[in-house]
Amino acid sequence: MKTQTSLRYEDIMIIPLKDGESLSRLFHINSEPWSNSEAYEQAKDYEVEYREFSNGNEPIVLPSSNDSPLLQLLAARRSCREYQSKPISLTGLSSLMACAYGITRKGKVANVTNGYFRTVPSAGGLFPLEIYLLARNVEQVPAGIYHYNVRGHSLELLRAGGSFSELDKALIFAPIISDASLIFFLTAVFSRSQKKYGPRGYRYILLEAGHVAQNLCLSATEQGLGSLCMGGYFDGRLNRFLGFDGVSEAVVYSLAVGYPIQHPER
Repeated sequence: MKTQTSLRYEDIMIIPLKDGESLSRLFHINSEPWSNSEAYEQAKDYEVEYREFSNGNEPIVLPSSNDSPLLQLLAARRSCREYQSKPISLTGLSSLMACAYGITRKGKVANVTNGYFRTVPSAGGLFPLEIYLLARNVEQVPAGIYHYNVRGHSLELLRAGGSFSELDKALIFAPIISDASLIFFLTAVFSRSQKKYGPRGYRYILLEAGHVAQNLCLSATEQGLGSLCMGGYFDGRLNRFLGFDGVSEAVVYSLAVGYPIQHPER
């Protein structure tokens, strides 16, 4: 009888080492929302898992943390699923963009002499992300889809309009964010990171998107706005709607922002 051996890590490295993008591209294109209703049903009743080590050593109990402004913001952040149809100020939008991915100073970033530092860390100072937004209810901003020009700290109109049936079909959460003033789309230009870091550059891109999303959420919280981070969208539909090929550039995260509906405390 043949003894079964475990598959070794190196045995699955079948893509040539010099090919820095095919592996992540294959994963990205094949990770559309999972149409498995049984799995979703089973996940309705579950307990969050925590890890604890009982190894005979007494744990070191940490003192209470200082009640800093940052901690207050973190504690106040909530996922908002009900919005008021209320406009956001242009200044408020400006703050959201500046906090999310804005330039903080100019200088030498990694090996780039005249690079721009941003509000988030970026592997190699390459900043692979772009921000697009649907502005539906912002003072002094006509409804439309815009690109954030980071160096000009400005919005570039790409498509006028505040409501699109194609977009509603692409966003799983479309019904509950219909009154959100803003919907953000974080896209990745994959080659910016992967030309240097290869397959691992894809990980760095996703990490960076998380940094930007958290900045947006905290800036929104500071302004009394609600936010909802959304990974639930149909990649193919959304990329086509926004005009991306889904290969060289694609959406990797989306967020809704607006004034939350306030419910009286029960």
